Amino acid sequence: MNFDLELKKKKRQLEATKNGNPWIGKLLIGIAFVAVISYVSYRPPLKTIKDSNLKVGDIAVDDIVIRKDMTVEDREMTELNRQKARANLIPVYEFSEQKIASSQMLLNEWFEYFKEMRKQWTKGQLDLDEVRSDISSNFGIELTTKSIRDLLRANVFGKIDLHRLQEEIAQWEEKGILLSKIGIPKGPDDLITIYSEKRGTTQFKVTELYDSNEIREELNDFLKQYALSKNEHAVIIPILLEYISANVSFSKILTRQQEEKALSMVNPVFIQLKKNKIILRRGDEINKDHLKLVRLIRAEEITGSYRISGIFMIFMVFAILFYFFWRLHVLTKIGGINRSKLNFVSAMTFIACAVSYRLALFVYPLILNNIALSINIDNTDMVYGIPFAIGSLLIAFLFSLQSAVTFSIINAIISGIICDWNFKVMLFVLAGNLAVAFGIEFYQRLKRSSILKAGFFWLLPVNVLTTMMFALTQDDFSWRRVAFFVVMGILSALLSVFIANFLIPLWEVIFKVLTDLKLVEITNLNLPVFREMLEKAPGTYHHSQMVASLAESAAQELQLSPILLRAMALYHDIGKIDSPQFFTENASVYENPHGKLTPRESAKIIIAHISAGMEKAESLKLPRKVAQSIDQHHGTKLVKYFYEKAKESSSGQLDDFDENMFRYPGKKPQEIEQAIIMLADQVEAASKSLSSPNDQDIKNVIEQIISADIAENQFSECRGLTFQALNIIAGSFYNKLASIYHQRIAYPGFDFKKENVNDSNPT
Repeated sequence: MNFDLELKKKKRQLEATKNGNPWIGKLLIGIAFVAVISYVSYRPPLKTIKDSNLKVGDIAVDDIVIRKDMTVEDREMTELNRQKARANLIPVYEFSEQKIASSQMLLNEWFEYFKEMRKQWTKGQLDLDEVRSDISSNFGIELTTKSIRDLLRANVFGKIDLHRLQEEIAQWEEKGILLSKIGIPKGPDDLITIYSEKRGTTQFKVTELYDSNEIREELNDFLKQYALSKNEHAVIIPILLEYISANVSFSKILTRQQEEKALSMVNPVFIQLKKNKIILRRGDEINKDHLKLVRLIRAEEITGSYRISGIFMIFMVFAILFYFFWRLHVLTKIGGINRSKLNFVSAMTFIACAVSYRLALFVYPLILNNIALSINIDNTDMVYGIPFAIGSLLIAFLFSLQSAVTFSIINAIISGIICDWNFKVMLFVLAGNLAVAFGIEFYQRLKRSSILKAGFFWLLPVNVLTTMMFALTQDDFSWRRVAFFVVMGILSALLSVFIANFLIPLWEVIFKVLTDLKLVEITNLNLPVFREMLEKAPGTYHHSQMVASLAESAAQELQLSPILLRAMALYHDIGKIDSPQFFTENASVYENPHGKLTPRESAKIIIAHISAGMEKAESLKLPRKVAQSIDQHHGTKLVKYFYEKAKESSSGQLDDFDENMFRYPGKKPQEIEQAIIMLADQVEAASKSLSSPNDQDIKNVIEQIISADIAENQFSECRGLTFQALNIIAGSFYNKLASIYHQRIAYPGFDFKKENVNDSNPT
């Protein structure tokens, strides 16, 4: 369905702008969060070199021991190798094939032009001043009138064999012409590299090419065969040189690329130092090699030794990552039904995870050192036992797969940084986090058992496989080491699952997060509130079921949460339970009481079901999103029936007539889900007024209701509602109602319009 409608601009201003710029507050919160996570993630490095004033001949006061495995670069040797690579670099020149074709074409044009001018000159029909101006503008050659007259009189260009001249020039240009050979960049043995699109890359000596002076000499030798006069020769040489251009030119870009390629082939000279290696013992005399090694180690440690600079680097990395993390959430609107809380909950989860990782790094070595087992395992290998998947399990269960994937990537980076920039840990965490994210999606979020299943059947195998591969590729491979790695991976998976299973209900309470599991619980039709509705207000109960069916259909089309829309629809009219007799859907059970009331009193009772519903929502502790459907499903619309009735009874005396008494006080729909409930509520009620509706009747009902709501500006504050969304909602409503009201074939063997002969004597 198409609606030729135009939504008005949103009128409501953000409340935060009344009290200042909301972006300042968000920025400050973001900076504070990044600062906290950076501080927790930062790990000050241990210093190997404490005395920076050592000299050759000094005596070492203490042992100098390597505090951690490190690889230091011998920058002097590396730079020496790079300089050798630069010295052997052969510069790259570009060869232009286009200039060859261009010079041939322009030379041919010049000869044709001169031949035509010669014909006109012999007839006496040529103005030499015009010819001089024409040559200057068309060919860019400046000649005097006398030179033109001499060339025409002697028919110089008529004497020269154009074909042979073009062949000679083509040979020179094919070989390559430099502007000059003096002072140009050259490689060893005067070699240069020439790049051509057709011929590729070839090396030449500079002496094998022409330059402009040599081309002039070649041209002189070529013209000697035509017995030209000295003056003619002096004039024609500059003209022909205009059509012979240098087609080999130095390329800074290609040379730089060649240089970068050559430098990239130069491997840095590294010195590998193992943890606990003693490079100088107390009392040893420091020699030149010792001092060089000490300086290299100190230079390596200085790069990350300053606390402020280290934190600043981590802060900048996290600031960039979290900015794009936030932008991704804004642009893609991922996060499911809790997307408005995704950023804050993710931030708190990141901090909680980082603190737990840091705590584990402190506690695990203490435990390992006190275990009475003879296992020769480095404490650093225990990092694979840290429960890295807790956060990903929380985010995947509370939000969506997409948000869990983005969380997993950043969580892996945080974990790698905390574990001393360990790339293997980063891969281990990323693989495990992605496994549980997809595991939760596979098992869905309708039961807490999905957490256990994702942990045991997805995370556990991935952890075992990853740790096993890491252990098998270690230099000091042993089966004991493999077993220890695998045990750590299993421990990480088990701890992640059990801790996450404990934290998820806590996160729901602390951050008031709405889960699919919670929605399943509150939409159970055996709950007392629905039993009470069925007993007291059966029409409202059936109406809510129908609205839920329409809303779920629209949610599926718009890729929203059907279970959330179902919950909102089931609860939107719970305010009618205590006064069901005042609502038409329950007319088959109760007598109409409105005949004894004034229109104003009737409208007041009808409107009161909103406030009554909000009170019930509070007593039932309904989630905020579900409760909002009660408050917003009528927006600020008029109770039209009693409004029109009141206008009729006022007999034209409208001075004291206030239409606000007949208007719902609730907010207009703020989100697309609330708009769907508003439309589904009206469409379902209106469709009941149709007797044997056909397809066009259903379409008319839907279109008129949507048009009326837009005309009343009910969607001016609704985020995410577009023309496309309205068309999809309308289409889903139509399909659902058409399937409900479709015509059936006559039931064979019965005529229900005939009077039953037994009706007069029922039994």
